[in-house]
Amino acid sequence: MPDIGHKETLLRVSGVLFLAGLICLLAVDPMNAGEYRDVTPESRLSFPGDYYFRPDYRVQWWYFTGHLFDKDGHEFGYELTFFVVGVQKRRYESKFGVNNIHISHFALTDVAGRRYLSSEKSDSGAYGFAGADDRRLKVWVDRNSIDGSPDRMHLRASGNPGDLDLVLTPLKPVVLHGDKGYSRKSEESALDASMYFSVTDLQTSGTLKMAGKVIDVKGRSWFDREISAGRKGGKEKGWDWFGIQLDDGREIMLYLMRNRDGTIDRSSSGTLVQKDGSYRHLRLDDFMIRASGEYTSARTAARYPARWEIRIPSEGLQLKVTPLLQDQEFIATRTTGNYYWEGSCGVEGTAKGRAYAELTGY
Repeated sequence: MPDIGHKETLLRVSGVLFLAGLICLLAVDPMNAGEYRDVTPESRLSFPGDYYFRPDYRVQWWYFTGHLFDKDGHEFGYELTFFVVGVQKRRYESKFGVNNIHISHFALTDVAGRRYLSSEKSDSGAYGFAGADDRRLKVWVDRNSIDGSPDRMHLRASGNPGDLDLVLTPLKPVVLHGDKGYSRKSEESALDASMYFSVTDLQTSGTLKMAGKVIDVKGRSWFDREISAGRKGGKEKGWDWFGIQLDDGREIMLYLMRNRDGTIDRSSSGTLVQKDGSYRHLRLDDFMIRASGEYTSARTAARYPARWEIRIPSEGLQLKVTPLLQDQEFIATRTTGNYYWEGSCGVEGTAKGRAYAELTGY
């Protein structure tokens, strides 16, 4: 992390640069051949390099969610995400040159206190106030950061929710989603895809600071990494994503791509991870997700599902996923320009556990 002692004197300049970068991003053709690479069915992941920033791709992100408990059993959920969006690939003599927009979202769910708090940050990266390293696992936006290695990740965040300082250690190996990491997102085009991998179970410990109180916590986290060209099909309205961690040692990732006409895209899929770390791909026909109930946001008037029934017949799984708090909507109008519901959920049924669900396009 850079020294931020002089950031106040540059905040206005940095803000102007960020807005200029967004304008530039809108003006640049995202399909500019030769500037950024596409993700294709032939794309393959490589480790440890793909944990790090990949400058040849336009859009990429690092996504952490988790379930934490203090010594008295009080529960907290957290979300910490980092996005890097390529604007242009140029070499600058000036430190004010803009190649990327850096964004971070941070949220905490205080289950017992019935509170959900969130904050968003963005920066052009001028003077090193945000960045991503292509030679090691280091990504930061202001005081939000990932630092470390694939074997030990150190997360820090600071904002309206409070402060977070966690160390994550993988308990299982990397999971490659889709076809060896090639994750298609649309029937329309094979280029509407990402390279997608996860670490679905990370031992987690550290501290939360909320309302001036430092809380020691332990629990489990989930890490997603996606690298893409930023292509998006015209039929797509949004998606429902689930990261489920069962108490019996299994994990499940599922996503439904929802089309504007109300249908589910056939590219929707998932992955089931066994206790020993082995995993298998799930096609859309291998699982069923049925939403029920409804939660209407008082801030955006968006109407989200309130609970879900998930079935995976081949595993004998019939699960009920219910939000631990209804209002877990992230308002990101100052950074990614959207709003979405992402929250901590309980899991009951033939197996028990915890989950995070992400809902967009509602």
